[in-house]
Amino acid sequence: MSSERTVVHLSEPKPVRELAGRFPSYTYPAGTELFRSHRAGLGTWWYSSSGGGRFDLDEPDGTCYLAEDEVVTLLEIFGGQLVVPRYEVDVRAASAITLGSDVTLADLTANTGVAFGVTAEIFSTADYPLTQRWAVALRAAGFDGLRYWARHELERSGRCIALFGEAGAGGEGHRHAVKVTTGLSDRADLLQRWHEETGVTILDVPDLL
Repeated sequence: MSSERTVVHLSEPKPVRELAGRFPSYTYPAGTELFRSHRAGLGTWWYSSSGGGRFDLDEPDGTCYLAEDEVVTLLEIFGGQLVVPRYEVDVRAASAITLGSDVTLADLTANTGVAFGVTAEIFSTADYPLTQRWAVALRAAGFDGLRYWARHELERSGRCIALFGEAGAGGEGHRHAVKVTTGLSDRADLLQRWHEETGVTILDVPDLL
Protein backbone atom coordinates (compact mmCIF):
# COMPACT_ATOMS: atom_id res chain seq x y z
CA MET A 1 0.00 0.00 0.00
CA SER A 2 1.40 3.41 -0.94
CA SER A 3 1.91 6.07 1.72
CA GLU A 4 -0.28 9.15 2.10
CA ARG A 5 1.12 11.91 -0.13
CA THR A 6 -0.25 14.87 1.81
CA VAL A 7 1.47 14.18 5.13
CA VAL A 8 5.04 14.75 6.26
CA HIS A 9 7.06 11.54 5.99
CA LEU A 10 10.09 12.71 7.96
CA SER A 11 10.03 10.60 11.10
CA GLU A 12 11.23 11.24 14.61
CA PRO A 13 14.92 10.35 15.01
CA LYS A 14 15.80 6.79 15.89
CA PRO A 15 17.30 6.04 19.33
CA VAL A 16 20.92 7.12 19.62
CA ARG A 17 22.08 3.50 19.93
CA GLU A 18 20.67 2.83 16.43
CA LEU A 19 22.33 5.93 14.93
CA ALA A 20 25.82 5.65 16.43
CA GLY A 21 28.22 3.94 14.06
CA ARG A 22 25.44 3.15 11.57
CA PHE A 23 24.03 6.41 10.22
CA PRO A 24 25.69 7.48 6.92
CA SER A 25 28.64 9.82 7.42
CA TYR A 26 30.96 12.08 5.47
CA THR A 27 34.36 13.37 6.61
CA TYR A 28 35.78 16.71 5.53
CA PRO A 29 39.56 16.62 6.01
CA ALA A 30 41.54 19.29 7.82
CA GLY A 31 42.33 22.15 5.46
CA THR A 32 38.95 22.05 3.67
CA GLU A 33 37.70 25.52 2.73
CA LEU A 34 34.09 26.36 3.53
CA PHE A 35 32.06 29.58 3.47
CA ARG A 36 29.81 31.58 5.76
CA SER A 37 27.72 34.75 5.50
CA HIS A 38 27.16 36.69 8.71
CA ARG A 39 26.58 40.13 10.21
CA ALA A 40 29.57 42.35 9.48
CA GLY A 41 29.64 43.69 13.04
CA LEU A 42 29.99 40.21 14.51
CA GLY A 43 32.75 37.64 14.34
CA THR A 44 32.69 34.87 11.74
CA TRP A 45 32.06 32.13 14.27
CA TRP A 46 28.72 31.87 15.98
CA TYR A 47 27.18 28.65 17.24
CA SER A 48 23.46 29.30 17.52
CA SER A 49 21.35 27.97 20.37
CA SER A 50 18.40 30.36 19.94
CA GLY A 51 16.13 27.83 18.24
CA GLY A 52 15.91 30.07 15.17
CA GLY A 53 18.09 27.81 13.02
CA ARG A 54 17.02 24.53 11.43
CA PHE A 55 19.53 22.44 13.37
CA ASP A 56 20.13 24.61 16.44
CA LEU A 57 21.17 22.81 19.62
CA ASP A 58 20.28 23.93 23.13
CA GLU A 59 22.93 25.52 25.36
CA PRO A 60 25.61 24.75 26.27
CA ASP A 61 25.90 23.49 22.68
CA GLY A 62 25.20 25.37 19.49
CA THR A 63 25.33 25.11 15.70
CA CYS A 64 27.34 27.12 13.16
CA TYR A 65 25.99 27.17 9.58
CA LEU A 66 28.44 26.94 6.65
CA ALA A 67 28.33 25.88 2.99
CA GLU A 68 30.57 24.48 0.27
CA ASP A 69 29.71 27.39 -2.04
CA GLU A 70 29.46 31.13 -1.35
CA VAL A 71 26.26 31.65 -3.35
CA VAL A 72 24.55 28.97 -1.28
CA THR A 73 25.26 30.96 1.88
CA LEU A 74 23.45 33.97 0.38
CA LEU A 75 20.50 31.91 -0.81
CA GLU A 76 20.02 30.60 2.71
CA ILE A 77 20.42 33.98 4.41
CA PHE A 78 18.12 35.82 2.01
CA GLY A 79 15.91 32.83 1.21
CA GLY A 80 12.72 33.69 -0.63
CA GLN A 81 13.71 37.29 -1.38
CA LEU A 82 13.72 38.12 -5.09
CA VAL A 83 14.76 41.72 -4.40
CA VAL A 84 17.23 42.50 -1.62
CA PRO A 85 17.63 46.07 -0.34
CA ARG A 86 21.19 47.36 -0.61
CA TYR A 87 21.23 48.26 3.08
CA GLU A 88 20.76 44.57 3.97
CA VAL A 89 23.79 43.69 1.85
CA ASP A 90 25.84 46.48 3.44
CA VAL A 91 25.51 45.03 6.95
CA ARG A 92 26.71 41.56 6.02
CA ALA A 93 30.12 39.98 5.48
CA ALA A 94 31.37 36.96 3.56
CA SER A 95 34.00 34.73 5.19
CA ALA A 96 36.07 31.82 3.98
CA ILE A 97 37.15 29.42 6.72
CA THR A 98 39.59 26.53 6.88
CA LEU A 99 38.93 23.43 8.95
CA GLY A 100 41.66 22.93 11.53
CA SER A 101 40.93 19.22 11.92
CA ASP A 102 38.92 16.46 10.27
CA VAL A 103 35.18 16.70 10.94
CA THR A 104 32.87 13.74 10.54
CA LEU A 105 29.30 14.70 9.78
CA ALA A 106 26.03 12.81 9.66
CA ASP A 107 25.30 12.84 5.93
CA LEU A 108 21.64 13.74 5.44
CA THR A 109 22.20 13.82 1.66
CA ALA A 110 22.95 10.07 1.48
CA ASN A 111 20.10 7.85 0.29
CA THR A 112 21.08 5.28 2.89
CA GLY A 113 19.54 7.68 5.42
CA VAL A 114 16.12 6.57 4.19
CA ALA A 115 16.46 3.44 6.33
CA PHE A 116 16.62 5.68 9.41
CA GLY A 117 13.50 7.68 8.56
CA VAL A 118 15.13 10.64 6.80
CA THR A 119 13.39 12.30 3.85
CA ALA A 120 14.21 15.45 1.88
CA GLU A 121 11.66 17.21 4.06
CA ILE A 122 14.42 17.63 6.64
CA PHE A 123 15.87 20.34 4.38
CA SER A 124 12.65 22.29 3.90
CA THR A 125 10.07 21.63 6.60
CA ALA A 126 9.07 24.55 8.82
CA ASP A 127 8.85 22.11 11.74
CA TYR A 128 12.12 23.25 13.33
CA PRO A 129 11.48 21.44 16.63
CA LEU A 130 11.54 18.17 14.65
CA THR A 131 14.73 18.96 12.71
CA GLN A 132 16.36 20.15 15.93
CA ARG A 133 15.52 16.82 17.60
CA TRP A 134 17.38 15.17 14.72
CA ALA A 135 20.37 17.42 15.41
CA VAL A 136 20.31 16.53 19.12
CA ALA A 137 20.14 12.80 18.37
CA LEU A 138 22.95 12.87 15.81
CA ARG A 139 25.11 14.99 18.11
CA ALA A 140 24.56 12.40 20.85
CA ALA A 141 25.49 9.67 18.35
CA GLY A 142 28.96 11.21 18.11
CA PHE A 143 28.84 13.31 14.94
CA ASP A 144 30.62 16.67 14.65
CA GLY A 145 27.72 18.10 12.68
CA LEU A 146 25.39 17.54 9.73
CA ARG A 147 25.79 17.63 5.95
CA TYR A 148 22.61 18.63 4.15
CA TRP A 149 21.06 20.32 1.13
CA ALA A 150 20.06 23.98 1.22
CA ARG A 151 16.35 24.74 1.25
CA HIS A 152 16.63 27.55 -1.30
CA GLU A 153 19.26 26.19 -3.73
CA LEU A 154 17.61 24.23 -6.54
CA GLU A 155 20.56 22.81 -8.50
CA ARG A 156 22.11 21.01 -5.52
CA SER A 157 25.52 22.32 -6.56
CA GLY A 158 26.91 22.66 -3.04
CA ARG A 159 25.99 21.19 0.30
CA CYS A 160 25.47 22.97 3.61
CA ILE A 161 27.21 22.11 6.86
CA ALA A 162 25.77 22.48 10.35
CA LEU A 163 28.81 22.31 12.60
CA PHE A 164 28.32 21.55 16.30
CA GLY A 165 30.28 23.30 19.03
CA GLU A 166 30.10 25.32 22.20
CA ALA A 167 27.26 27.86 22.05
CA GLY A 168 28.29 31.40 21.20
CA ALA A 169 31.56 32.51 19.65
CA GLY A 170 33.25 29.14 19.66
CA GLY A 171 34.95 28.76 23.02
CA GLU A 172 38.50 27.77 23.94
CA GLY A 173 38.36 24.42 22.16
CA HIS A 174 37.57 25.92 18.76
CA ARG A 175 39.84 24.34 16.15
CA HIS A 176 39.02 26.11 12.89
CA ALA A 177 40.43 29.28 11.33
CA VAL A 178 39.10 32.25 9.40
CA LYS A 179 40.96 32.57 6.11
CA VAL A 180 39.49 35.91 5.02
CA THR A 181 36.48 38.10 5.80
CA THR A 182 35.22 40.77 3.43
CA GLY A 183 32.25 43.10 3.54
CA LEU A 184 29.58 41.64 1.27
CA SER A 185 29.09 44.98 -0.50
CA ASP A 186 32.80 44.84 -1.45
CA ARG A 187 32.41 41.44 -3.11
CA ALA A 188 31.22 42.58 -6.54
CA ASP A 189 32.25 39.20 -7.99
CA LEU A 190 30.07 37.27 -5.54
CA LEU A 191 27.10 39.62 -5.92
CA GLN A 192 27.34 39.28 -9.70
CA ARG A 193 27.39 35.49 -9.46
CA TRP A 194 24.39 35.59 -7.15
CA HIS A 195 22.45 37.70 -9.64
CA GLU A 196 23.49 35.71 -12.74
CA GLU A 197 22.77 32.31 -11.21
CA THR A 198 19.50 33.13 -9.48
CA GLY A 199 18.08 36.39 -10.83
CA VAL A 200 18.07 37.99 -7.37
CA THR A 201 18.33 41.78 -7.68
CA ILE A 202 19.92 44.22 -5.24
CA LEU A 203 17.89 47.43 -5.03
CA ASP A 204 19.28 50.80 -3.90
CA VAL A 205 16.63 52.00 -1.48
CA PRO A 206 17.01 53.93 1.80
CA ASP A 207 16.75 52.18 5.15
CA LEU A 208 13.73 53.87 6.74
CA LEU A 209 14.06 52.14 10.10
